Amino acid sequence: MNNRLILIFFLISLASSVLAQDNNNDLGIQEVQITQTYIPKLPLSEKINTVPKLIDTIQSKTTFNYYPINKSFNTQLSLEPIQAAKIKGEPLNKIYNTLFYGGVGNMSMPTSKLYYSSDRNKKTTYGFEIGYIESYANVKSTFNEDEKVDASFRETDIAFYAKNDTELGILNAYASRKGKKLQAYGYNSILFSSEEIRNPEYWGYTDFGISLKSKHTDANRLQYYTKLHAYDLNEFIENSIDWQLSLKQTYNYYDYALTLGVDYDFNNLSESYQLADSLSKELILTFKPTITREFKGGKMKIGFELQSYDIRDTSSVRVSVYPILRYMYPISDKYQLVYGGIRGGLIENSYHTLSKANPYILNPQVFDGDGLSLINSKTIYDGFIGLKSHLASNMQFDTELSYSRVLDMSFFELDTNSTHQNKFRSVYDDVSLFTIQSNLLWQFNQSGQLGFHMKYNRYTTDSLVYYAYKPTLTTSVWVQYNIGDKIIPQIEVFSAFNRSKTSPTSHVPELNDIIDFNMQLEYRYNTVFSAYFKAYNLISNYQVWQNYSALGPQVFFGLSFKL
Repeated sequence: MNNRLILIFFLISLASSVLAQDNNNDLGIQEVQITQTYIPKLPLSEKINTVPKLIDTIQSKTTFNYYPINKSFNTQLSLEPIQAAKIKGEPLNKIYNTLFYGGVGNMSMPTSKLYYSSDRNKKTTYGFEIGYIESYANVKSTFNEDEKVDASFRETDIAFYAKNDTELGILNAYASRKGKKLQAYGYNSILFSSEEIRNPEYWGYTDFGISLKSKHTDANRLQYYTKLHAYDLNEFIENSIDWQLSLKQTYNYYDYALTLGVDYDFNNLSESYQLADSLSKELILTFKPTITREFKGGKMKIGFELQSYDIRDTSSVRVSVYPILRYMYPISDKYQLVYGGIRGGLIENSYHTLSKANPYILNPQVFDGDGLSLINSKTIYDGFIGLKSHLASNMQFDTELSYSRVLDMSFFELDTNSTHQNKFRSVYDDVSLFTIQSNLLWQFNQSGQLGFHMKYNRYTTDSLVYYAYKPTLTTSVWVQYNIGDKIIPQIEVFSAFNRSKTSPTSHVPELNDIIDFNMQLEYRYNTVFSAYFKAYNLISNYQVWQNYSALGPQVFFGLSFKL
């Protein structure tokens, strides 16, 4: 009992003290010490992992069946069957390093050639070629059919080459020497007859070249090609050295290319001969930048060619700019390609180039009576359009039309002031030229091929009324057939029409059209030994140059060996 009274009294006392504190608002000054900033924290959310399940009393299962429909559809597409490939069994054919070829004929004795090449699978390859041919032919005189004149000639050639795969790129080098000796005959103004000329015409060409080409195929890396070339004509009579550098790289879908060139003719080095004044020094500098990019489904190339060159026998320097524009568009992938554009450039005329076109030009030595007039030709523009196509899987065809303006185009005329009136001089005129040319190659079966080439030229000269040796139409057709890989016949028919533009009062000759053919037959006894029969100029009733008849018919028998 007493304990209950004590507990009640304690609770009443505690309540009285609490009420007294609530009624007293003055709590006095209290100090509170904060140990750290309060940062509330929220608990991370949790993903409900419970996946709802659908409980249905009816379950459905779909089954699909696939089967072809036995029905044909008509189509206009005509497919050519692919011929089965022939796999040649072992053993593989041996690769021979050496080839010897020689023979005789009615106008050539002897004829011989020797080729040698090192193994092809090595990092470095090298080889050489040697050839010799001599003829003792006589032809009927143009001035007297009862008289024959000497038309003998001799040709020699030797060449060396080497190739090396280096870290910088593919290095190529070559050196060659070609000699041509021939007889010239003509009209003697005193005796009024043809006569044999005892001082034969001679041309000797020595060439040397070395080049370096990058071997990587990545277009985004710089690709380069550089070449140094030098030649000598007739032992230090005409000399030239030229250097070319081509750079190419792709950047931002553009193909950038730059070509630099230096061509220097340092002539008249010989101290043994008295030479023509036209063999003066000449320097040609070339700067040629281009840009190529895809455009409207095709590929566009644009740029220019800037050339600086000396004018022979003067101190003047001329600068010319030629356009470069080319657009290629594929009509159908890998089958037809059309292209067109504008081009131009300088054509260097020298004794080296002109003597290869006409070996009877005036010699650079003054004993011929005079030297050539050497003027470089300039194609200031040449607009062209063309087509490259595969007419079938075994037939390739291409054609091109062009219209150009050429300044100082070279022509040949018989020089009546030469010693024996048997040499040709060069004349020049500005010309507008329209050209159509086409080529066709048809592989009509696995053993036979047929080729065709045609070129049509229409010359519109500014000053020359009459000219020669510029045919309007030239054609060439050849066919070859391999019979059992043993007998291989080939025949070629070639022609040239409207070779001169003249009149009865003109000194320019009326040249006959050329229609002639060659044929040859090869018999392969085995992979080492072969026999040849060749026949050239089987018609040959025309003059190649004025007063110079074509040699022919020429028949030749030869053998070849591989070692």
